Amino acid sequence: MSRVSVPTLIIAVLVVFILLTFACTHEVAFYQAAVKVRFGQPQAIITTPGLKFRWPWPVEMIERYDTRLRTMDSAETEVKTVDGKNIILGIYAVWKIGNPLHFYTSVRTIARAEEQMRTRLAQAQAAVVGQKTLGDFVNLDRQLLETNYRTILDEMRASVAEPLSADYGIQLTEIGLRRISLPKEVTREVFKSMIQDRKKLATKYREEGKSRAEAIKARAEGDARQILAFADWKAQQIRSAGVQATTRILEQINAADREFFEWLRWLDALRLALKQKTTIFIDQTWPFFGPFVNPPVPAESKP
Repeated sequence: MSRVSVPTLIIAVLVVFILLTFACTHEVAFYQAAVKVRFGQPQAIITTPGLKFRWPWPVEMIERYDTRLRTMDSAETEVKTVDGKNIILGIYAVWKIGNPLHFYTSVRTIARAEEQMRTRLAQAQAAVVGQKTLGDFVNLDRQLLETNYRTILDEMRASVAEPLSADYGIQLTEIGLRRISLPKEVTREVFKSMIQDRKKLATKYREEGKSRAEAIKARAEGDARQILAFADWKAQQIRSAGVQATTRILEQINAADREFFEWLRWLDALRLALKQKTTIFIDQTWPFFGPFVNPPVPAESKP
């Protein structure tokens, strides 16, 4: 009988040790949760990362789940609104495994979980959209439209989040709109409605413009009347001051010299006026201009 060499024995021991270690341990990553199953029955949830001990198969089996957020797209479906219009909606969901033990006992696989979620989301979509009108999805007011979208999505999430968590251990964090489209017949009606809305807005803006224009015109006319009234009042004050100054000056002059004083003042005013390019209009009936208007005719030229 041949003897086993020491190196061979050491290698065999190492292989057995490695196989036992592999069979009796398992590793949990920081983004994973592990469900320990003993004889087909789930026993515990392991969430702390690191190397863990287990009994070898078939005594115990480890089912690992990625607990990070996932996205799921739903198929585009045609839904009828409360006013009888059809719209085509495509939504997506952001979710993760909230309770790995419950998830394992209810659906176990990701594919099965997404199948259940699509069914629940389709039901919630039909229920929520069935209470809305087409105007909640198609509107010229962008801010109002975004508010409507957020309200619709919140209502859908509220209707399915708790049942998904209770039934499957799924934590639904968000529902979003991927696409909104309209059938051809609805699109034509929407275009007609948008044209009517634009006409209403145009009429509204025209009326507001006319109202503002009338208000501005009335305000300008009122300001103009105030300015003219102030100018008349100021002119009257200046005129009164001038009359008073003239009266005071004339009182200082002898009555016999007043006429001569007025004539001198008239000459001063005329001198100031003629310093610039001036046109003077004089009555042609004045006798001084008679020879110019009706010049004398020489005797020899008379008939």
